[in-house]
Amino acid sequence: MQALTKTKKQNLITQSNEISEAAYYLSLKAKRVLWMCFSQLKNNEDVIESRFTDGQFNVYVNDYQTLFNVSTPTASADVKAGLSEISTSSVKFYPKDGEYEEHEYPWLIEKAARRGRGSYRVDFNPRLVPYIIGLTQQFTKFYLHECGTIKNSRTIRLYENLCQFRSSGVWISSPQWIADRYQLPESQRDNFAEMKRSFIEPSLKRINKETPLNVAYTTKLKGGKVDQIMFTIVDGAQT
Repeated sequence: MQALTKTKKQNLITQSNEISEAAYYLSLKAKRVLWMCFSQLKNNEDVIESRFTDGQFNVYVNDYQTLFNVSTPTASADVKAGLSEISTSSVKFYPKDGEYEEHEYPWLIEKAARRGRGSYRVDFNPRLVPYIIGLTQQFTKFYLHECGTIKNSRTIRLYENLCQFRSSGVWISSPQWIADRYQLPESQRDNFAEMKRSFIEPSLKRINKETPLNVAYTTKLKGGKVDQIMFTIVDGAQT
């Protein structure tokens, strides 16, 4: 397999909406490694590469170094740490149909290393592969250079969800949904004012500054509590 291109415009991250809407938390290092896998899913904006339907991807330290502008030792350490975290983590899905309302899967079944060559083979859980490829064939897409300077992994998760709705320009969610999917700490989960102060507003400030999106939000109350959050999204890349 070829290494990822060094041309920023071609580093398209493509992940199924099922992944974008799943519940998990990964650190920045692990999230970047996940991106490196998902960026291999499509060779253009329309065609899924069939060779990835077995859930096997290659990860190269040189790619990490180039994509994220770090030294070789840092890239090597980050990739190793990111893969280690992914291999011990799981992801939850909430299907709309079926007997069970929640499914949880470990991300990986195997990772193999050629450390002297700076390369790894990553094998995702076969039961997870349909979610990676896309059960609905609907995908969240964005270019790596659009958000590569964001350092907070939960801000990145918010950006991914906003990108799902960059065409329609509106995303309506709830504090509970965001808390569950992003696995927010209890201080934010149980207190919207704290979620707003320490997560939503700083994240949107960063997104508005560092990405093509310009996002604002309003809230709707029910029973004296915030029941809905409506994000309005203007895509600067399309203007």
